Amino acid sequence: MRCTSHPGRLSLARRFGRSRLFAPAWAAAVLEDAFPVEWIGHQAVVSLPEHIDVSNAGQIREELLSVINRGAAVLIADMTATVSCDRAGADAVARAFQRAVVNGTQLRLVVTAPVVRHVLGIEGLDRLVSIYPSLEAAIAAGTPATDYPTQARARAQTDGKHPPGLSGTRAVAITPAVLWQLIDALGDGLALTAGDGQIVLVNRRLADMFGYEHLELIGRPVETLVPADLRAAHRGYRAGYERAPEARPMGDRARLVGLRKDASTFPVEISLSPVPTATGHFTLTVIRDATEVRRREDLAVLARAAVAEQTHRGQELLDRVVHSLFNVGLSLQAAIDLPSDVARERITEALGRLDDTIHEIRGHLFAVRDRGAPPPDPASLNGAK
Repeated sequence: MRCTSHPGRLSLARRFGRSRLFAPAWAAAVLEDAFPVEWIGHQAVVSLPEHIDVSNAGQIREELLSVINRGAAVLIADMTATVSCDRAGADAVARAFQRAVVNGTQLRLVVTAPVVRHVLGIEGLDRLVSIYPSLEAAIAAGTPATDYPTQARARAQTDGKHPPGLSGTRAVAITPAVLWQLIDALGDGLALTAGDGQIVLVNRRLADMFGYEHLELIGRPVETLVPADLRAAHRGYRAGYERAPEARPMGDRARLVGLRKDASTFPVEISLSPVPTATGHFTLTVIRDATEVRRREDLAVLARAAVAEQTHRGQELLDRVVHSLFNVGLSLQAAIDLPSDVARERITEALGRLDDTIHEIRGHLFAVRDRGAPPPDPASLNGAK
């Protein structure tokens, strides 16, 4: 199956200019792709077809894995033209995400059809991968940023030598301006909300994280930062928290989704703390971009799953080997009292089963050596003899 570009979609060369488009030197040696692939530096854009289902999901999965294996720092799966996607398609994207976690590649999705976004949401992909409303927005996000806290701390320095509020050895009073510099230097986003959910304070990190100017969020409802289909549920959670406020650290809740100003989504972690004051009760929310955190966590999960799978396969192999050797022993023992012709036939059968067992053990060992690939089907080995 050969997939062509959507007729309404401009090529990246026409959108961004050919001077920005270049592939790594080795890309020319790669075989022709099943789906259109274009490179912008170390970002690879794979254009996916109008309909994604069980008939082409496997091919899409292999294409995405292939691009990841070529060393892309960012893989953008462009689903601008995609109007339908079933669970097989979502699974193909999930498999690509797992490989991206292992290879250190950042996976981004471009989705415009609400039904496609709904399917991906049902499968939980919006809690793993950033989803953008346009290809331009996904490309503009660039390659993974450098460490933000380092940059933020640099902005918080007053003279390049001493932290804010210090000058040589002489102590200086901590002013509100210095305090705000310290808050803005934090690597996590901070928001202070009133009892009605209105945002009253944010730090620069939170504004940057969600794509807003520093003061642009002040006065808006906190649901501005939540995808539209989750806002009603969020209001219910917020009302429940206001009735029984308590500190809730990160990790106590399921994966959450943040909504950027450009309508893209990304996984987040939050912690909540009640802030009672003389003028009313407020809630301090700490928001962390969980994209990299999720990548490390999922890498650990994949490693544990691989170990568990190998242990399970090893146990299954051991059980089959013991069973096979037991049957071989019984056949040889029974052949002792049989006529020579029948005994020769029984011994030949026993040796055949023993040969099958040896082939299965060899196949398992080769598969384990080959980066944990699953061992071949014993039936296929027997048939290949």
